[in-house]
Amino acid sequence: MTSQNPPRLWLMDDNVIGSGGHFLELASLLASSGTEMGYASRLAVHQSFDPDESELGCDPIFRVRRMTRWSLGVDGGSRVIRNALGEPIGSTWGKRTWHRFRDPLSVRNPTPATMLQCWSEDFQTLVQQEKPGPHDRMVINTGDDFQLLALGRALSELDLAHSLTIHVILHFALYEGAEPDAQARLYGKQVNAVLSGIKGHRIRLHSTTEPLARQLDEVGVKVTPIPYPVRSRAMVDQSRERLSLDQRSLKIVLAGLPRAEKGRGHMKAMLSGIWDTHLKTDDFSIAMQMPRRRWERMIPRELRGEYRRAMEKQEPDAANRLEIKSGDLDAESYNRFLDSADIGLFLYDPQRYVARCSGVLLEMFLRGVPVIVPKGCWLSEQLDLAGGEGGIGYSYQSIDQLPQLLYQVRREYSSLQRRAAVHAQRIREVHNAGNTLREMGIPAPAGSLLRAS
Repeated sequence: MTSQNPPRLWLMDDNVIGSGGHFLELASLLASSGTEMGYASRLAVHQSFDPDESELGCDPIFRVRRMTRWSLGVDGGSRVIRNALGEPIGSTWGKRTWHRFRDPLSVRNPTPATMLQCWSEDFQTLVQQEKPGPHDRMVINTGDDFQLLALGRALSELDLAHSLTIHVILHFALYEGAEPDAQARLYGKQVNAVLSGIKGHRIRLHSTTEPLARQLDEVGVKVTPIPYPVRSRAMVDQSRERLSLDQRSLKIVLAGLPRAEKGRGHMKAMLSGIWDTHLKTDDFSIAMQMPRRRWERMIPRELRGEYRRAMEKQEPDAANRLEIKSGDLDAESYNRFLDSADIGLFLYDPQRYVARCSGVLLEMFLRGVPVIVPKGCWLSEQLDLAGGEGGIGYSYQSIDQLPQLLYQVRREYSSLQRRAAVHAQRIREVHNAGNTLREMGIPAPAGSLLRAS
């Protein structure tokens, strides 16, 4: 006999706090595809999330977020292996002592012990309330070594009649450069120690890029690389395409709020380098997301008047070469913003993105938009896969090369756009959420229930 209720697919992410951003986008895409496969999909998110902001079943349960802040990877602040209570173990006496002294002084962030306790208790509460069955699946959308430590602690304290199947998606790089450092090797030791201590449950690890899978393999952690899913959109704005290139400017779009690893430090130099020669000449316009506060450090002094005028505009103005989207955008506003792009420009730090996926780049590809990206990282590898330099865009070694590359893109725009449109079809086939779930090994419910009946 088979159950009358469909098995559930839980998409879990403590980083989901509002209606915008890639954390919610990833959870929503996987949940929607899970529903199409026959699962009853639900989201388990941070307590600050308003369930009315999602059409999917939603449980705001987690009290803490950003577990990666205590990761041993490049995006975390930890330098020692920890036990399930968050206490530093291993390493040298000096490092253990330093972390024991520093951890309680973490004023802005919860301590490692607090985060591990809260996350594991919240996971246990969800399992005890919802009682997942043997055919249900759980996916931790944004995992790392520290979150696995919390998961291991939670599972060790649960008394269940059957095993859970939990998939953990790893996004963030272990190390910068070409070789694993001592900290990355600690990452591998911590992950493997957690996995070896989890008894009676099936834990499946995945990475969102092949380079990240290689980094993990180098420190002894085995994962399955999977395609990062993106939402399908139309490739071009047909109303703009009616104008020939010599009749209009090309809009350069920098999407996402600028952070240190996303080129915040290059913004001033980039704008100064192209304002008089590219933007004031009407060959290009530029649109970007900016924070509501502390924007002055990214805008050259001579352009702050232009910036303030752009901020006053509720809609894009053809006479204004600068378009500003302030703060986080909801999903539809963000997608319309990307839809307006003629060129996608990425000022990302190549060392931080040597093994890290950029969802924004895939979203640009999906729209058939030519791009300019930094050399020596995952983003430039994607250009290589799409035909190399001049196929669907260009890569740069130095920010000083951007003015010339923009001219080159404009000269070759029609051919770049044609090839980008062809590449968009491949992205649509590979980087969709249904394919991601299949690559993760999550079966269609009907098949699994039939075998179990």
